[in-house]
Amino acid sequence: MRGAISFDGPAPARQWLNCLFHVHFGHCMSAAKPVQIGILVYPGCLPSSAVGPADVFRIANTLAQIRPARRRVVFNVEWLSVRRKNFAVGGISFNHRPLREASPDVLLLPSAYHDATQDLAAVLQDTRDEQLALQNLGGRLQLLGSACSGTCLVAEAGLLDGHRATTSWWLGAFFRNRYPLVALDAEQLVVRDRSFLSSGGITSYFDLALWLVGHFGGEELRQLTARILVIDAQRASQAPYIASAMIQSEGHVLIERARRWLNERLDKPCALPELAAHCHTSQRTLARRFQQVLGCTPVAYLQQLRVERARALLESTQLSLQDITGRCGYEDVSTFSKVFKRRTQLTPREYRSRYCVRV
Repeated sequence: MRGAISFDGPAPARQWLNCLFHVHFGHCMSAAKPVQIGILVYPGCLPSSAVGPADVFRIANTLAQIRPARRRVVFNVEWLSVRRKNFAVGGISFNHRPLREASPDVLLLPSAYHDATQDLAAVLQDTRDEQLALQNLGGRLQLLGSACSGTCLVAEAGLLDGHRATTSWWLGAFFRNRYPLVALDAEQLVVRDRSFLSSGGITSYFDLALWLVGHFGGEELRQLTARILVIDAQRASQAPYIASAMIQSEGHVLIERARRWLNERLDKPCALPELAAHCHTSQRTLARRFQQVLGCTPVAYLQQLRVERARALLESTQLSLQDITGRCGYEDVSTFSKVFKRRTQLTPREYRSRYCVRV
């Protein structure tokens, strides 16, 4: 910080102002409480998920120097690994330090790169050493954070049993099936449960890092960092981005049959007995299968599908809300608007304003 800023003006005044500035802010920076952030890299991790948070903390450090805040903080970031040799992921080489030699306050797990759940399962199989290291950390950390599919790695280690967590929305069914003891809240962007911190889809590592900036450095620093990054600091949900058709459901035959039938009748009334009869099963079995695979009831899933149709129409057409409401199986605009906002955190008007395709 010293020598980074100077004042113009007559020499005596300039010297006095520079002296005052460096004495005051130099003292503040020297008194800043350091927060040790470790990013655990591993073969198969998503490079941007490891590099992105580090950039957020560097920007926060710069802003903390030029705009003093009530809670003085400096983030010291380093890449850590349980692997003995340096390695490259996606063309990026990570010069890491052994995790066993570090004492981070916060350890972050990047997401895993994968095209399908089968790829993710393979990465989880290859990260047994990382999982064992996480288990052995005990109470050494203030917070253990994970981004996107990185939460699967924490859950695979058995550390999230009985805890709330989130992950990328499209992995919701896979996650619930593989880790039934974890209370998954796939609509949330960032979830904290005691010492565990998790975030949603791919770029939510920015939200995870900003949460930590706010936690240790205060809300003012978080907001300012978000502005520099041109990120909406107020977003808290993945709901506007969820597309149920893309959620990995492990190909369950009953669910796929129900999905196809519902998609063909989104503009018509639908009763649970009809759906169960079409799927050749009982209502109880149908409800149990939906809960196991998708984590919701058939009625809630139908609402998701209808909201997604409404989103598509709001994005790509100029149809009135009355017309869209009818095409999505509702008679009352007010009722549908409430359902839409509950699902997306936005009113239909707000959604169209934000996401409508401009031509």
